[in-house]
Amino acid sequence: MNIIFSLTLLADIYTIQLLRGIVQSQKLIIGMRQVIQKILLLILVIIYTGIPSAGFAQKILNVRSGDQGKFTRVVIDTTNRPDFKSTVNEGGGSISTFMPSVIFSKFKAPAAVGNIKNIEIIDLPNGMGQISLKLKNTGQIKQAFILSPKGDIKHFRYVIDVVTGPKKPKTLIENQKDRDKKVKKITKKKVIVIDPGHGGKDPGAIGRRGIKEKEVTLGVALQLEKHLNATGLYDVYLTRRTDKFLRLGQRVAFARKRKADFFISLHADSHPRKDTRGLSVYTLSRVASDKEAEKLAIKENKADLIDGVDLNTESPEVANILIDLVKRETMNLSAKFAHNLIKKLSTRVLLLRNTHRFANFAVLRTPDLPGVLVEMGYISNKQDEKLLTTPRYCKRLCEGIMESVKSYFAVNS
Repeated sequence: MNIIFSLTLLADIYTIQLLRGIVQSQKLIIGMRQVIQKILLLILVIIYTGIPSAGFAQKILNVRSGDQGKFTRVVIDTTNRPDFKSTVNEGGGSISTFMPSVIFSKFKAPAAVGNIKNIEIIDLPNGMGQISLKLKNTGQIKQAFILSPKGDIKHFRYVIDVVTGPKKPKTLIENQKDRDKKVKKITKKKVIVIDPGHGGKDPGAIGRRGIKEKEVTLGVALQLEKHLNATGLYDVYLTRRTDKFLRLGQRVAFARKRKADFFISLHADSHPRKDTRGLSVYTLSRVASDKEAEKLAIKENKADLIDGVDLNTESPEVANILIDLVKRETMNLSAKFAHNLIKKLSTRVLLLRNTHRFANFAVLRTPDLPGVLVEMGYISNKQDEKLLTTPRYCKRLCEGIMESVKSYFAVNS
């Protein structure tokens, strides 16, 4: 009996241990399943948002160029197999290579060789990158291909061969007797739309001395219009010329109707901290650069709600102007303009820390229209409020914007 009891007891103990093992295994399986689900979710988020990480981001090790006689070769050294796209910009004066989820190593841009005038390396928002080749003469891509690691070379290489041509077609002359005469090149003026923020029933921010943002933005916009018109290079339009309320959708529609080439929205914000001051430049992004940028975009986008209209449901045309439809090229051009604008203004006006910021502004959502939103300063600050109503200061500000516009169209004509 004792032997039977002992055997029974041992069997019960073994059964209990076995059951514990099964329970622990199930917990382990459940835990592993949860970990895998989180990893997959993270991967989906990274793929959807385009957020680069150390494990997913492509690293650009170096960019090299060389004159091969009949063509100019550019080589981009990368850690992983590249998923790049190179396109010849309109007119054939430059070639852009766009790169999703990249990190640039520290290296110098190569010197100009062959038909390449200069090579610009641009670090864009949302982990994107761009390498822009400015050409001496009209050019095209002969071929673009990938070289895999081989021998002592442990990295991938993306190769672009650039050739000269095709030449721009000559203008035909109706009168054949004049065929040997030079034809003056007729250049269509670029269209710029300036958008003075707020207006009418929407005063915008109000300064310490009672000055309204809508008054400041209109004053600067009118002065900027004069500076740009004086160059004779542009057709300039203002979304409003008087104290008039406009919905955000109306501002966008105004620019689209005039087939604008660039959109400049002017604002002057307020801040809870009265010592905060300085100019900042915003471009469109899926993700705000910081919480302050996000709050500002939400506040500015609420302008439509004053009239009881939400931009996102206003009309089929405006409803289509959503962040997911914004073309990457448009965002890149806007970011390049912002970068150059900050450079031009740095010696003219006081800049806010982290001057180039990103947020989801409704007036910048047009998919085929590059644009920036310029926060000219904080009228909640006594010094900024005074400067923004001073003609001399506004002139310096407008001159900086005008110079940026000229530089922008010099390479994006």
